[in-house]
Amino acid sequence: MQGSPFEMGRQYGVQCRDLIHGLAGIFDNVFVPNAAQRDGAHRAMAEAAPIVRETAPALIEEVEGIAAGAGISFDVAFRLSCSAEMGQWVGCQENRSAVSITDNCTSLAARAPIGTLVAWNMDWYQALLPYIVLLKGNPDNGPAFLSFALAGSVGRPGMSEQIAISANQLPYRPTEVPPEGGPHWAGPGIPYCFLSRMLLQQNSTRDALELFARTRRMVCLNYTVGDVTGDICCVETTPGAHAELPADECFVTHANTYYSPKFSGMPEGKREKGDPRAYAAHKSLHGQRDQLDPETFFATQSSHFPGQATGVCHHGGVPGRESISLLSFVAEVGRGRMWAAYGSPCEHEYLLYELPGTHSA
Repeated sequence: MQGSPFEMGRQYGVQCRDLIHGLAGIFDNVFVPNAAQRDGAHRAMAEAAPIVRETAPALIEEVEGIAAGAGISFDVAFRLSCSAEMGQWVGCQENRSAVSITDNCTSLAARAPIGTLVAWNMDWYQALLPYIVLLKGNPDNGPAFLSFALAGSVGRPGMSEQIAISANQLPYRPTEVPPEGGPHWAGPGIPYCFLSRMLLQQNSTRDALELFARTRRMVCLNYTVGDVTGDICCVETTPGAHAELPADECFVTHANTYYSPKFSGMPEGKREKGDPRAYAAHKSLHGQRDQLDPETFFATQSSHFPGQATGVCHHGGVPGRESISLLSFVAEVGRGRMWAAYGSPCEHEYLLYELPGTHSA
């Protein structure tokens, strides 16, 4: 994808037309299984469009280009960038969190001898695996980027010239306080996919923190951020609040549990049992903290709990809605390189991708 926002979206829509139509055809079934809830979910997503248009108009132009290139409506194209929001909205309607500790993403970052590394295991429904694409963007006005996406969405975590991000969902709550009797929906804001792309336009981790401070979001996520200077941190977010978790060591790990006292987070002593994937990743990296490199991350991201078929590399879930590690990446920030495995990383090779204009020796 290259050029103006609309042209980039149009190119994307043309290249991925069949995938986009395929995902659009199953999208509601996957994220809103109860057909009686779909009209309400669609209205809730549509309420976000004016906010994105005001805050990030270039990304709305890109959505318009995707719709034109793929031959779908703007509303459908916009919803394709709201999958996390659809899932958490459904959780609110059913008075439950849409996230457990066992079936969502793991994120990592490190100040390594070779530079900053930011990594991600994307865990979600196995049915989504055929629709994952990697966007290689070279905008007229903005940094080049690599961003993973579900076909038709504007993107998810990835890297640009100065920064990289990964992310993982957190249990939904409308405020800092854990809800009693189930969470209520906090209303519209910037969806995750759009915020991911906005973060990739930043020049530093500090700039990213300023972006969190001035934007309202729709879902609860942790973002793991690292820039070329080695400034790494986790940022836990709810719709209206965020909390930075600076790196206590030369690396950070996170999964699907709040840690910050601001959100009544889980203390470190309870994480081995309460947040086992993040704990296992932390233990693995701590044991190799003097030799952190992409290969060390590959091994951590491909690892399983002792005697189990799941772990940081995840396999399993509710029958019919099985969750697996759909992809895994390690971004070398500042070097323009990303290593990525399509599918569960214990079963697939990490391949090298590069930002537009980057050429390895």
